[in-house]
Parts: sequence; structure tokens; C-alpha cells
Amino acid sequence: MSLITLIIAGLILAALLVLCWVLPHPITWLMAAVMAALFFLVLLPKYHGEQQALTHGQTVAAAVAEVRHWQRKVGDGNYEDNYEIIALWPNPHNGQMVRFVSPPLRQNPQAHLPAAVNVTVDTDNPKNYVMDLSFLPKI
Repeated sequence: MSLITLIIAGLILAALLVLCWVLPHPITWLMAAVMAALFFLVLLPKYHGEQQALTHGQTVAAAVAEVRHWQRKVGDGNYEDNYEIIALWPNPHNGQMVRFVSPPLRQNPQAHLPAAVNVTVDTDNPKNYVMDLSFLPKI
């Protein structure tokens, strides 16, 4: 997740809070509460975890296990293809396999996929990671 995503979500939250002040209605408070929960409980911890991995983590080669494909409905009956790269890495601290999932991709990465992808991971907390997707062509 990028800083731009976090800033956009923060601006939407701020706009909803202003809307609650201008138009005090239970639905506006509910929308602001849901956005605040999303921002503070999901987006902000994910961003901080990725930054922690980038500053204090180590880069490891994770073996590509599969490419997951699914379709998402957009608009009136149109479907959009999405792909995720799933890679596995044995954690040296406890010997368990750690599963890394890339962000959703719009193009099928199968043709460009190496046997292993680089992942920068915080070895103390493997949930904090960033997968290097620089091998994929730019759209």
C-alpha cells in the first residue's frame, strides 16, 4: 500500500467528519465511523507494517507456489480479471512456512514469473512484508 492511498483515505475520512458537522444525521455518523475504523484498524497498521519491513526487514527469496485468479464484477455485468502471486518461505526462527500474497494485479503475471520472488520481510513479525514486483512489465 502506498502513502498516496493512505492520504486519500485520510482525506475521505476528513470530508466525512466535516459532513457530520454540516449535516448531523445518523447515517453520516455511521459512514464516518466505518471509514474511521477502516482507516485506523486496517489501512494505517498495514502501512506501518510495510514501512517496518522496509526499514528493518531482510530481503528473502520466496518460492512461488501459485498464481490465484478471480473475477470481480464492475459496472453493469462486466467482469475484471484479478491475479495474486502466492509465495512461500520457511521462517528460520520456527521452521514454519510463511505465506506471502501480492496485491491484486490486473494482468496475468504467469509469463513473467520467476521461480522465486524477492520479499522484504520483518523476520520478527512475518506479517509485515513487501513483495518486490519489479520483474513485471509496466502497464
